[in-house]
Amino acid sequence: MKWKTLEHKGILFPPEYEYKKLEIKIKKKKIKLNELQEEMAWAWAAKRNTPYIEDKIFIENFLNDFKKILPKEQFGGVDIKDIDFSEIIRIQEKQKEYNSKPEIKKQLAAERKKNREILKEKYGYAKVDGVKTEMGNYMAEPPGIFMGRGEHPFRGKWKKRTYPEDVILNLGKQSVIPKTPIPNRKWKKIVNDQESTWMACWNDELTNKTKYVWLGDASSIKQQQDRAKYDKALILKKSINTIRKHIEKGMESKNIKIQNYKI
Repeated sequence: MKWKTLEHKGILFPPEYEYKKLEIKIKKKKIKLNELQEEMAWAWAAKRNTPYIEDKIFIENFLNDFKKILPKEQFGGVDIKDIDFSEIIRIQEKQKEYNSKPEIKKQLAAERKKNREILKEKYGYAKVDGVKTEMGNYMAEPPGIFMGRGEHPFRGKWKKRTYPEDVILNLGKQSVIPKTPIPNRKWKKIVNDQESTWMACWNDELTNKTKYVWLGDASSIKQQQDRAKYDKALILKKSINTIRKHIEKGMESKNIKIQNYKI
């Protein structure tokens, strides 16, 4: 199932971190943080009231990544207990108190809703064969401390920010290449894969997995592709006994015992 024309505005990126020029103390010595150091420290301090900061693996992974951007000659052997985040915590608590005021909370919610609607109209739709089609998602994941699920070995590690230079766009050959939302940057690559329903993709450096921006499930071309898969499955069902025997024969030749499942 192929599309003939495909147009979209690319993808949206999370806003840059708002650098506040804050300080932390390491072994009681004041350290003025650069932008990335402050972003990581801010993210850690935001987890202070969660069970994560009691997780040894979570702590170790974060600390290892944080120490990579600190001067090694001064802070190579620090422990998380040696780091005082009190200035950042004080600002976070003050910010939280301000945002919790009913009138401010209501105002911020209205602003977020309005902004979401504007961004969705610009980035949340593609034109597939001339038809306006909703996209499933349209924003790169934000940077931050990787949470994972359960006891994921990477939990606590720093997930880097994605930039346009990391992103491949899938567009029609005659489509106008959209400008990147971040000025003075370029897309990694433009491809024309007419058999795919992804609009953009990039490699997640931390997990080494490819992330995709897809057309929404309600899009006609995706529904047609799903229907084709189901039709194929129905055809294969008629030959399931032949397929099972073929698989069993191959497994028996390797002395592998299998259970006879019913399909």
